[in-house]
Amino acid sequence: MMKDNIDKLKKASRDYRLNNKYELTQDILKYIKDRIKVNESEIRELIKLQKENISYEDIFDIIDKEIEKEDSYKRYAKLKINQDKFLFTCIAMPIGIIAIEVYDTQEVIKWYIRAIKSRNAIAISDVEYAEDNVKSLVLLIIKEALKKFEISENLIMLLPYDECFYEYFDKVIYAYDDKGDPLETPRVEGKKETDEMYVYLENDIFKDEADKNHNAIMVKGKVDEEIEKINRNKTRGAVIYTKDVNKAYTFINLVHSKNVFVNANLENVQDTIRKDDILYEYKNIIIPIPQEVKNEIIHNSEELETNKNEEKALVVKEEGVLGKIKEFLRKLLK
Repeated sequence: MMKDNIDKLKKASRDYRLNNKYELTQDILKYIKDRIKVNESEIRELIKLQKENISYEDIFDIIDKEIEKEDSYKRYAKLKINQDKFLFTCIAMPIGIIAIEVYDTQEVIKWYIRAIKSRNAIAISDVEYAEDNVKSLVLLIIKEALKKFEISENLIMLLPYDECFYEYFDKVIYAYDDKGDPLETPRVEGKKETDEMYVYLENDIFKDEADKNHNAIMVKGKVDEEIEKINRNKTRGAVIYTKDVNKAYTFINLVHSKNVFVNANLENVQDTIRKDDILYEYKNIIIPIPQEVKNEIIHNSEELETNKNEEKALVVKEEGVLGKIKEFLRKLLK
């Protein structure tokens, strides 16, 4: 049963993360607020029936405040033209599938909203699990909202504690100490970090270039299978050699590595400029950039500057950074 749930969580996270529609998350969250209002009488009735220590106003306020919080997901970043031939950025990306050990109704509802905002798939590991309480009703309303926007309802699961096996998850977050008291800062367990580097040779026409990545592990096969293999740990670097824009974009989004490249040598790996936070991992992303794209960036950028390393930098506005990268990949790999 747990393996089935893990597969559903992985697919839900994968599909949501690869959807780069800019306004999608905000549209879903706005609709959730509307649906909470529409279902006010049902929520109030269940609170009264179950004698829960929470009010309808509390629930709406929790959701509203969580939606309004600043979030790191695909935060606007500087895109740099490095060495006149690479596009470089460092960006906050979702972890993948996360288990949260939490049971307080207010805290659980906060994590529902955080799953949608962060695009991580989240399983709530609940020691007070029940199918007919307020937590379950709010989740049902949220799942209906997800389905309306064609996002899998499996993005968020509320599971009994004894059915949640943490070894299957990319990260586990503990909200309480051993005595059951809330932690001011949640305790986190994640995947082991290694210095391993991987080369995924998706297209053999790049074999000569791929072979230049010395001391890296070469893999070949289907993209999802090779990503799963790379993601057993959090690696130092991984590169895909391909002419397929969708496979390149999938690789960038889903590989757990500090450096994720497309058709670029792993000699350019470096430490990320920021430490990962509780819901995100920071990745350095490098892709080659054709001259026509470089000229386009320079021509259309609203802000262009030169830093001490002589890298030309620009700020992408009114568009997600990864959406822009996908546009560049289409031009690069056409």
